[in-house]
Amino acid sequence: MERTHGRSTAVLWIVVVGVALAGVAAVLVNVPAGVVVLALLCAVLAVVRGTDRRSPETFRARSTPFDVTVLAVAAIALAVLAPAGNLT
Repeated sequence: MERTHGRSTAVLWIVVVGVALAGVAAVLVNVPAGVVVLALLCAVLAVVRGTDRRSPETFRARSTPFDVTVLAVAAIALAVLAPAGNLT
């Protein structure tokens, strides 16, 4: 039980730090840079969810293939759309 709680906390900290870094990048560099950081975060979370056999309960939404697919599609969509932030 304690090991699962530790993994849950670690994954949540990865998410919190990633979102904070995206916000800092958006403010200090530009919005597309922040979006790229979010895309990288989604990609990292997809890899973590796909490779960890016993992922923490706080990190599971549905089945592993569903979670990995949603995170990977989000990462790709964010990466493709990130340059569009400079079009205005």
